[in-house]
Amino acid sequence: MPKVVVKDGELNEALKRFSRITSETRKVAKKHEYYLRPGLRAKEKSKEARKFRKKYR
Repeated sequence: MPKVVVKDGELNEALKRFSRITSETRKVAKKHEYYLRPGLRAKEKSKEARKFRKKYR
């Protein structure tokens, strides 16, 4: 479980740090969830890139 030390009066900063740590942890867990061959991994990556570009067009 990720931990963040909260010092006097920096609750918002601590929450930001905690959310950044947990999002990184989720990314790593998703990456290691199952094995993908390198060619399929490249296809998935380009598929995600297209999805991201379409979202922000």
